Amino acid sequence: MIIRADRLNWQSKLTARFDSEDGHLDIIENKIVHSLGERPGSSIGEIAKELRVNRSTASKYLHVLRAKRKVNFRQVGPVKLWSLEGIR
Repeated sequence: MIIRADRLNWQSKLTARFDSEDGHLDIIENKIVHSLGERPGSSIGEIAKELRVNRSTASKYLHVLRAKRKVNFRQVGPVKLWSLEGIR
């Protein structure tokens, strides 16, 4: 399997960390918060597709953000629809 260098660079940027007002905020977490600000009520699949990450990666970060009380979800049948905390 051949992995292009530009793909590795893109992935390393996603996992890089940077300083914000809240201290360290992961880039993926920031992108999820931004995405949910624009499209509240998104499913894990929709978020993963937009961020171009695996569904399990998106799910992990959503649950971390939920623990930080930045996002929440509502269950609609088998689907969790995620939104920023306080927005339903």
